[in-house]
Amino acid sequence: MSLLSLLSDRHLPYSDKHPALIPWQTDSDGLYPRLLRLHPENAGITGVGGVYLLWHQGSEARWIYAGRSKDLARSIATARDSSTVLVFEPDGGVYVTWAPILPEYQSGVVRYLKEMLSPLIQEDLDGGTNPNAAPIPVLPPG
Repeated sequence: MSLLSLLSDRHLPYSDKHPALIPWQTDSDGLYPRLLRLHPENAGITGVGGVYLLWHQGSEARWIYAGRSKDLARSIATARDSSTVLVFEPDGGVYVTWAPILPEYQSGVVRYLKEMLSPLIQEDLDGGTNPNAAPIPVLPPG
C-alpha cells in the first residue's frame, strides 16, 4: 500500500504482513517535535484531517495516545493544554507526530495503532473515532 492510496479515494488494500509506510511529520532536522515547543497553528495543519500520536521519552518510553482529527492543529493544541496528557511531561517530555489521512480511513488507522502500541490513554479524546472500524495496518514512527 502506498501513501497515495491512503490519500486518494481509491479502495484501500492492505495486509497485516505489509503495513503501510505513512508520512509521519518531523521537523526540519528530521526529529519529532516536542509537544510543548510546537505551535500547531504555525505547522500548516489548520483544517487538515489525519491521525496523530503522542509519546513520552522517559526512562521507560511509552506511547501516550493515538487519535484522529478533522483539524490536527486544534487537536494538538488541545493536547498541549490537557492535564491528562501533560502528566507525562516530567517523564522525559511529550512528543507528537501526525500524518494526513482521508477521513474514511482514520478510524481504521487509529484502531490498528491502539491495538499495536497499547497507548496509556485509551479513551477517544477527540470524539468521532469508530472503535468498530476494520484495522488498517500502518508503520508507527520509528
